[in-house]
Amino acid sequence: MSPSDASSSPEAPSSSPEYADVAPEAMVQVGFVFRAHGMQGELKVNPEHTDDPALFEEMSTVYLGRSPHAVTRHEVASVRYQQTKRGTTVILGLADVESRSDAEAVTKLKVFADEEDLDLAEDEIFIHDLVGLAVVTEEGERLGTVANYMEMPAQDVFLVHRPDGEEAMIPAVEDFIVDIDLDGGRVVVRPIEGLLD
Repeated sequence: MSPSDASSSPEAPSSSPEYADVAPEAMVQVGFVFRAHGMQGELKVNPEHTDDPALFEEMSTVYLGRSPHAVTRHEVASVRYQQTKRGTTVILGLADVESRSDAEAVTKLKVFADEEDLDLAEDEIFIHDLVGLAVVTEEGERLGTVANYMEMPAQDVFLVHRPDGEEAMIPAVEDFIVDIDLDGGRVVVRPIEGLLD
């Protein structure tokens, strides 16, 4: 391929990408491209905001970008997995990312999916829907706001921003989490002494 062919190739990421016409509020971040993998354009993706990397197998299309307001659309060509000390890495192949240079051009971008394309079970919740919920006790005392939901080696935790500016971690287990009420905008918790110190 000549230099002129390479610069005009539709497969090669360019400085002026053709952004997808999608609503930013419909975009759900499902991963982060942290490096290229091999020479055939595969991407190493860290799954984010999901505890089920197999979710990638359900998606025929993903969107890449630094924010949900400017993303490019890509057809999924292949999905496989690599187990590491930090957990599962998704090895993602995209139909229009065919070389290592193509892959390197999209590293450090976030991976989004259209919320409508994600088939959640009845009891599953998007992590981004948890952020911003009020955290209250069973007696109605407000303890703070959910700042993040973190997947930890031992157990997942809610990161709670307290009214005094401090942060606390509440394990995401039934002993402490009484109810997640999305309609009511709150997480009801049962804290024990010292949990929020």
